[in-house]
Amino acid sequence: MTPGMIRTVLGDITPPTGPILAHEHLQIDLSHNKGLDNVMREAEAAAVAFDLRETKAAHGLALVADMSVPGSGRNPVVLRDLSRESGVSVVCATGFYWEPFPALVNAVSRAELAAIMVGEIETGIGETGIRCGVIKVGTAPGAPDAAAEALFRAAVDAAKATGAAIVTHTSHAEQAFWQLDLLRDEGMDLSRVVISHLHKLQDFADLLRVLETGVFVGFDQLGFKKGPPIAQIADWAMQILVLGHGHQLLLSADIARKSRLLAHGGVGYATTFTEFLPLLRARGASEAQIDQLMVAGPARMLALRPV
Repeated sequence: MTPGMIRTVLGDITPPTGPILAHEHLQIDLSHNKGLDNVMREAEAAAVAFDLRETKAAHGLALVADMSVPGSGRNPVVLRDLSRESGVSVVCATGFYWEPFPALVNAVSRAELAAIMVGEIETGIGETGIRCGVIKVGTAPGAPDAAAEALFRAAVDAAKATGAAIVTHTSHAEQAFWQLDLLRDEGMDLSRVVISHLHKLQDFADLLRVLETGVFVGFDQLGFKKGPPIAQIADWAMQILVLGHGHQLLLSADIARKSRLLAHGGVGYATTFTEFLPLLRARGASEAQIDQLMVAGPARMLALRPV
């Protein structure tokens, strides 16, 4: 592995010079607890490919990181096909998600969990030969339990072994502090960590506390009907830029419902470009700052950097 390369479903590439969406879903299935709209499987592949092509044509989209993991509809073969059909590079995630945690998470040791993640990054998923380029883990609503703790510690082991970044899901934004404490305790390089969904924090001072640790923060549910108004998220993003933390902010729309796709009347993967970036520009964000948010920052996060 060459340090600084991004591992995609079509192989390792140098960081692109075009925009990157660092937290999306091209294939997902959360029907077991969120309903049929949260299903984008092979039947939606043509609609997803169309959406990606349109976003690439209109906004130069270069790469998408798909944050689905085993148990939530991950399909590396379809991701590979989508990348070929759309011309957009795709990063596939390894790891485990809480909705619910697969039985495997409670059945094997920390070392075995780490070995699974390392194998998917270094060798490939099953017999496909398709390798992952980022680690995704998360915490369920409520107090994190022993399974979450073991999984996060195993993710650190895998990150140290492979140089892949860790992206965390927070069911409640305040879980960021538990996650940070555990990751710091394990000696994780926090500049290689993304804490997702932190536009949902109640107090900007808490967000600043997180930023001061050096992690990336995700404002990565842009276009969601629930949660803070998009204008407030833009206000917070501008404060982050003014305070000099723009290199730590990642933007995405977390598309996980087929009703959000262009083919079904939604805005699709263009959401960040059409609904959020204009708000930043109206608030005075420069094109250099936009480039930092959409290109340099996510490329730095996704680039493999072995310890």
